[in-house]
Amino acid sequence: MDEEQESEDVAIGHLRKHIDDLGPDVYAITLSPDGDLLSVSTDPEDDETTCVYYPPLQAIVVPDRVKTVLRSDLLELDRLAPNVDLVSYTPCDDAPGSRAVFKYYFLFQFLHKFWLEMNICIRLPPHPNLVPIDRFVLDELHGRVVGFLTPYIPGGTISENKSRTFKLEWLRQLTRVIDDLNLKHGIVHQDVAARNLLVDPKTDAILLFDFNYSGQIGGINYTKDRDDVKGVIFTIYEIITRDTHFRDVPCHQQNPADVERLEEWVQHPDVRLDHSVSEYRSVLAEWVQNRRNRRELAIYTEAPEYIDWPHFPRPAPKEMVFSDGCGNSTVVQSVALYDLRRDERRNGIEVLNWERPAQSKLGNGKRVFANGQYASMKECTADQN
Repeated sequence: MDEEQESEDVAIGHLRKHIDDLGPDVYAITLSPDGDLLSVSTDPEDDETTCVYYPPLQAIVVPDRVKTVLRSDLLELDRLAPNVDLVSYTPCDDAPGSRAVFKYYFLFQFLHKFWLEMNICIRLPPHPNLVPIDRFVLDELHGRVVGFLTPYIPGGTISENKSRTFKLEWLRQLTRVIDDLNLKHGIVHQDVAARNLLVDPKTDAILLFDFNYSGQIGGINYTKDRDDVKGVIFTIYEIITRDTHFRDVPCHQQNPADVERLEEWVQHPDVRLDHSVSEYRSVLAEWVQNRRNRRELAIYTEAPEYIDWPHFPRPAPKEMVFSDGCGNSTVVQSVALYDLRRDERRNGIEVLNWERPAQSKLGNGKRVFANGQYASMKECTADQN
């Protein structure tokens, strides 16, 4: 599509129609105004893929309890969300395959957020209501950290699996884990919602996960308008009523008083509770009042067991060529957190690739590893464990 577009949505919509039919060596396509495929390019010079920088394992100062696994040893079972896969791997030679959730990044935009989430989760002590990091995932080229694994918890999130009875004890557990995060460790989750809550089938305990919006109180990535107490209020209201419209506005416009002052929370007819709505509201209101009566932490270091971590380890500076657009170039020493893949290949540098076959090409016994390589039938038996 040569015409300038007001929005990229049109182009993306057309791309969706063709993406599954394009080979892994296609770097660019040309579309008609109606979205018909006119031509494809396999010229490496048209490759706009970036190679993002990954930190070395030693830069994370990993606690002793954390192990590692190679990306190439992860067998893909499903693609759960962007940059989140369900995988199977063998933790040791004599153990059966284990299912885990693989979270990773390959775009520069997510680099610092990933560093933050990974460091928070790995440094929080084990907690009965938090999904822990099980292993770091290392790339098979240089042994750098490209992602992490968390245990796979079957049953779906509270948002996905609406057939469960939402127990009053789960509300109490949620308030306790939020208190521990905020008051004990100086950490705010900042995305408390039913979609980020699981239930451990072994312990019948609620589990909070997905820390990619998290931060330190008064510090890195902290957003006052994403207050966790507010998040719990809205979450419990939404679970009971299935009314989510109060959070359909930006965070700074979300006012928990809008639901707190409602005379009645009307329980949705399909929602199952093990106590009356009034008891849920009473437990919630008492906790909220206690939190509001406490002196708020001004900064995370006021917490008795605050969580901290190293700054993101920047790579060594290297020579980079900058052009002024008029034919003049300047070579300077600069830190690059990503490079164009075509430039790296042109310089003979081996790069980490993330391309995998389209999901529509899999099935009928076909499986791939996280590095995009097809697995043999013998290796595919891991997903049966």
